[in-house]
Amino acid sequence: MPRTEYWTEFHSTWRHAPLAYWVHVEQDGQHWSVAERYEPPAPLPIPHKGYAVLCVPFDEIVLQFSSSEQLLECIRVLSLTPLPTSRQLSNRRGTSNGPNGHWLSRLPARVKSPKNREKLVAALRGVVVSLVFPP
Repeated sequence: MPRTEYWTEFHSTWRHAPLAYWVHVEQDGQHWSVAERYEPPAPLPIPHKGYAVLCVPFDEIVLQFSSSEQLLECIRVLSLTPLPTSRQLSNRRGTSNGPNGHWLSRLPARVKSPKNREKLVAALRGVVVSLVFPP
């Protein structure tokens, strides 16, 4: 499997990544933006650097993930045939946030075409392999 290009940036928060809200569900009764417990657990900061954000370029966009769970969820959803609607995915989260704010709805239509989705999923899987088995 060819290695996919990617890089890591450091940010002051993990919450800005597009999949963060949809993957990490608050568990302590607090609003998502201030909760302290999540399932799966929120990523931890790297001392003196901040939160690692994985950046993966694809077709003139850059996908950002602040946890491995977000990367794996992106691969899982984009691998589904047919592709679920953002409304279906929003309903699964059990929130009043509308489907237009879902990470899938924010991707350009050209990226969600079956042909490009297949390429994107392959690229993201390449990143997983690279992270698990670094060169």
